Amino acid sequence: MLTPTPNHNKVSLAMPEVHELPATLEGVTHVHLVGIGGIGMSGLAHLLLKQGLQVSGSDRSDSPITRRLAAEGARIFTGHHAANLQQPDWLVYSAAIPADNPERAAAREKGILQMDRAALLGILMKQYPHSISVAGSHGKTTTTALLAMLLEWGGLDPTILVGGELDAIGGNVKAGGGSVMLTEACEYQGSFLRFPARIGLVLNIDLDHLDYFPDLAAIQAVFRQFVRQLPSDGLLVMPANDTNSQFLAQEAPCRVITIEVDPPPNELAPLALSDGSQQLQAVALAPLPGGCWSFSLLKNRTDLGRFHLGIPGKHNVHNALAALAVALELGVEIHRLQELLPRFTGIHRRFETHGHWAGVTVVDDYAHHPAEITATLAAARTLLEEAPLAGAPLAEASLTATAPPLCPDTTHHRIVCIFQPHTYTRTHALLHDFAQALALADVVVVTEIYAAREPDNGLVHSRDLVDLVSARGTHASYCPDYQAAARTAAAAAEPGDLIITMGAGPVNEAVPLISEALLDRTPNADTPDPLSY
Repeated sequence: MLTPTPNHNKVSLAMPEVHELPATLEGVTHVHLVGIGGIGMSGLAHLLLKQGLQVSGSDRSDSPITRRLAAEGARIFTGHHAANLQQPDWLVYSAAIPADNPERAAAREKGILQMDRAALLGILMKQYPHSISVAGSHGKTTTTALLAMLLEWGGLDPTILVGGELDAIGGNVKAGGGSVMLTEACEYQGSFLRFPARIGLVLNIDLDHLDYFPDLAAIQAVFRQFVRQLPSDGLLVMPANDTNSQFLAQEAPCRVITIEVDPPPNELAPLALSDGSQQLQAVALAPLPGGCWSFSLLKNRTDLGRFHLGIPGKHNVHNALAALAVALELGVEIHRLQELLPRFTGIHRRFETHGHWAGVTVVDDYAHHPAEITATLAAARTLLEEAPLAGAPLAEASLTATAPPLCPDTTHHRIVCIFQPHTYTRTHALLHDFAQALALADVVVVTEIYAAREPDNGLVHSRDLVDLVSARGTHASYCPDYQAAARTAAAAAEPGDLIITMGAGPVNEAVPLISEALLDRTPNADTPDPLSY
C-alpha cells in the first residue's frame, strides 16, 4: 500500500458546496463555458450543441479541440475577459477556473447563474434512464472507452463522455440516441457526487489527489458517499479483492457485482447466490502477442467461455471484467461480447504505439501514479518478452493482430522511459513509490515536474526522483525539457528497445523529437515507419 509523505500544512477535507440548481435544461437557450478547451468541458459543449443550444466559451489558447467546437457552431474566445460574456442563461466553469476569473466576476455582477462542470453533467445525466459512472483511482478512461464501444457495437447507441480521444467516435464525446449515458466519474473535489448514476463502477481506491484529500480515509469517505447515492434498483460493480474498497459492498443500497482476476483455487467451487448479487472472475489467463491477454470468464463460477483482449497489459483484464459486467447487465449477449472485446484496440495516450525508428519502438502512455506506472511498465515488459519474432505465427489465432505492434526487425529487450511527474503535491507525497515503480524500467529520463493547477511549493524537484531511482540501481538522468529528454533517450536506446513517454502532462510532445533524434543518429536508415502522432 502506498504511504504518502506527511503534509502537516494540509487543510482538512471539505466536500464541495452544493447550491440549489435547476434539475433540467428547460428554458435554457445559451450556455457559456469557461475553460471550454478542456477534455471534459469540450464534451459537455458538444452535447449542448447537439441539443440545439447556443454555446459560447473561452480558453487561454487556441487548440484543435476549440477549433472543432467552432466548426460545430460554438462561439470561441481566446483568453479570459469580461467582454466574452454576452448574457448567457448559465455560466459553467471547469475546476481549473478560480472564482476571481474575469468572466465569473462579470457573471456575478449580472446575476447570471454559475455552476461547475460536474453540476452540468449531473443535469444532463438525468435525461437518461441508464446512466453509468465509471469511478476509481486508476483505469477510468480505458474502462469507459472499452465499455462505450461494447455498448456501441452491441447496438445500444449510447451517449459517451470519455477522458481521452477515441478514434471510433471521432473524439471524446458522442451524442447517442439510446437510453444509456456513460461517463468517467472522478473523485477529485468530490465531483462525482453530482452525477445521478444508476450504475456505478468503482475500479479501485488508492492514494491520489493529495492536494485535496488529506489521507486515504478521506478518499474512502467520498467513495462511500458515491456508492450510497446509487438507487435501490441500481447496480454497483466493484473489485472483490481490493483492500481499500472492500467495505463498499456493505454500503451499497443496491445489487452488487464483484469482479476478480485470478482468484485462489478455493474460490472456484460452485456458488449459490440468492440476493441478486453476482461474481465475475477471470481465470486461466494466457499471454498473447502484442502484450495482450486471454482468459476464461466465470459468472457465479459458471464458465461462459474464452475472451481475448485487443489491448496490452494484464491490468486491463480487470478493466475488461468491469466493462463486461455492465454490458451483460444491459443485455449484450455473451457471444457478441466475445466477438467485440478484441476489436477494441485502445484509446489515445493509453499505451499508444506511435511508430518504429532505427529499430526502436516508441510508445506513449498517460500513467502518472506509481500504481499506473508499475502496471504500464509490466505491460511493456510482457510485450517485449512475449512478442514473436518477424515471421513467427501468432498464438491463439489472429484476434489481436491489431494490437500495438513492435518493430519487426529485432528482438526487443530494454525499456527506456521518459517520465514527466504531474503536480508537485503528488510527486512529493509519493516520491519513494514513484522511484520504486520507475526502477522497473532499464533507463529513466525525468523531465521537469508538470505543475498543472499548482504553484511550486519548493518541497520537491525532479532531481530528487532521479537520485532515488539511481539508488535502486536503474540508470536515471534529469532533463528539464522535451528536446533534451528526447536526445538522451534516443542516445540510450538500441535497436530492439522500446522508448515510452509517460505522464499526464503533454510529455507526448516529445514523440516527434524522439523520432528525429533516432533518425539523426542513423542518417542512412530506411524510411521510418510512423503510425500516428
